[in-house]
Amino acid sequence: MPTSNDMQKVLDIQDKNLIFKDDCVTYGVLKGRKVKYIDCTLSYTPAECEKCHAPNNDYSIYKNGTQSSRVTFPMSGIRPTYLRIRKQRFMCKAFGSSFTAKTPIVKEHCFISTFIKAKILTKSSEACSVKDIAKEANVSEATVQRTINQESKQYRPHYHTLPSHLSFDEFKYASGRMAFEYIDVQNGHILDILPTKHSRSVSNHFISHYSLEQREKVKTITVDMNASYVSFIPRLFPKAEIIIDRFHIVQLVNRSMNKTRVKIMNQFNTSNGEDQKKYRRLKHFWKKILKKETDLSYTKYQRYKLFGQRLESAIVSEMLAYDSELKATYDVYQQIIQAVGMNDYNQLSCILDRSDVSNLSSYMKTSLRTLRKHLPFIKNTFKYPYNNGKIEGINNKIKVLNRVAYGYRNFANYKNRIIIHFSLKASQREHAQKEVYSMVA
Repeated sequence: MPTSNDMQKVLDIQDKNLIFKDDCVTYGVLKGRKVKYIDCTLSYTPAECEKCHAPNNDYSIYKNGTQSSRVTFPMSGIRPTYLRIRKQRFMCKAFGSSFTAKTPIVKEHCFISTFIKAKILTKSSEACSVKDIAKEANVSEATVQRTINQESKQYRPHYHTLPSHLSFDEFKYASGRMAFEYIDVQNGHILDILPTKHSRSVSNHFISHYSLEQREKVKTITVDMNASYVSFIPRLFPKAEIIIDRFHIVQLVNRSMNKTRVKIMNQFNTSNGEDQKKYRRLKHFWKKILKKETDLSYTKYQRYKLFGQRLESAIVSEMLAYDSELKATYDVYQQIIQAVGMNDYNQLSCILDRSDVSNLSSYMKTSLRTLRKHLPFIKNTFKYPYNNGKIEGINNKIKVLNRVAYGYRNFANYKNRIIIHFSLKASQREHAQKEVYSMVA
């Protein structure tokens, strides 16, 4: 038969005041489900009265019956598990009232164990829906969300100060609405999330929560090529340099190049057999046209579909020869990604200042105008090492949370889930790093 000590080890209970007897495990039915009950008794000798704090001298506090409570516990085996605790009641002679014994595994006036709440928070750091967490923890969805909301309070921003380097971005949530977020670009910590990305709302947020003195300490702000950011950042952060994320520079010209390829490709979608061959080649080998020219193979022959035995570079050259507009656009595309890759602002500036753009596609012309408009900020891209990599990674994880939950109607609940998810992830990562360092030491 198991001893009290054995059962405490099995259930990971540290409270020595909980006493388990032999045959303490029974089975029953609760709300139409088969469940497991574990019976125990909570008793000890109190040092003082919990209400009047009078010391327990000469039996001034004596035992006065018990009070039973059913506490939801993490599932043991395959059935929902409950602790049925017989809590000792005490009577204080000095105060003339009674109080009940307490245990750290469950809070006063609560019937959900702290083990369950810990499990909810642990699962919240993973990409799980609230419904799945509730099912695994054997509680309601409202309890899961309430636990998340309560725990997120200690991670909410206090608006004491701003870091020197910020990053702005937005993400989509329920019904196509866009939320705004800003993070510390150096460590990736989320500073706050707003339910809208409108310039007026964002401006009011920073003005109401941060003084001008705090905002003047911000040195750089990394953004994408969103025109609204550029319009209000100089007013809110007078001393901050605006940095255009280099990924969005490459993405802009990459999309223009791909749209040009699709446009030329569709021109060959005719009944002519030779045109159909060109159409299929441009459609099948689209990745090679978008590939960096320096990454193409110039020495290794290989058999390719629709081409036969060729060099990779020769395939690209032959497809570019189909149309002069495609070739001219490709050359500008390669020059821009080369300049960005080499961190050469002067080369990029020369490319954008070129006057002969008549042979380029309309898509690339539009992209060049956009880059010229943001050229003063792109200069800072080559000057500073910061980018939007961390915030883009955060947004990808946020989208996963939104997808597994099939959307959030309540933005406050969604924000709390995001805060808990990333805060606990960071805590777990820091804890793991400390363990590694201790092992090495």
